[in-house]
Amino acid sequence: MTGTNSFAAEDFDGLTKINTSAFGGFCRARKLKIDPAHGIDPDQTVGQGLAALYLARDMPAFFRVMAYALPVRESVWLACLAGAQMLPEGAEQTEALKAAQAWVYKPTEDTRKAVEKAIKEADFDDPTVLAADAAFHGMAKGLEDVVHSPPTASPTMVFAMLLKAAMRDGDAAKADANWQELVGYSLNIAAGGTGKNDG
Repeated sequence: MTGTNSFAAEDFDGLTKINTSAFGGFCRARKLKIDPAHGIDPDQTVGQGLAALYLARDMPAFFRVMAYALPVRESVWLACLAGAQMLPEGAEQTEALKAAQAWVYKPTEDTRKAVEKAIKEADFDDPTVLAADAAFHGMAKGLEDVVHSPPTASPTMVFAMLLKAAMRDGDAAKADANWQELVGYSLNIAAGGTGKNDG
């Protein structure tokens, strides 16, 4: 990645929603491969590891770890915000995005069925379906007997949605600005916010 960082190490303090495990063990348990050239101390917290990845400009690794480190509902919400960035300015939200958001607000068997319906009925080129996929595979409290997806499914879909949103303009310079916007969303969510800093 090129360009300059928009966030500093102190912006990663107070991420109360982030998994507090040691970074190395967290990544090993989830088979997340991190470039050893970054020199990240495996005994650091996940939050400190995320800060190191960000400052190293490894945005793909940053968002892959973030997708796993956030609780499932917050992770899916991040995917919803990324999906919304795929829509033309002023466009209405897609049914897939609406269903995914409804699942985040209340993850139940009914909202999961609504997500499944929205996915099946979505247009082939609907850019927000990945957010709905993340919700469909999300293992939230109360859905243990319903969701039979592997634990990697939902965060993988979240990461794919983030990647797609970052690259939506097909321009490297714009992609960097998109990444920074998505980092802002993720840090706000990780700190207990709604994703967007509404002042």
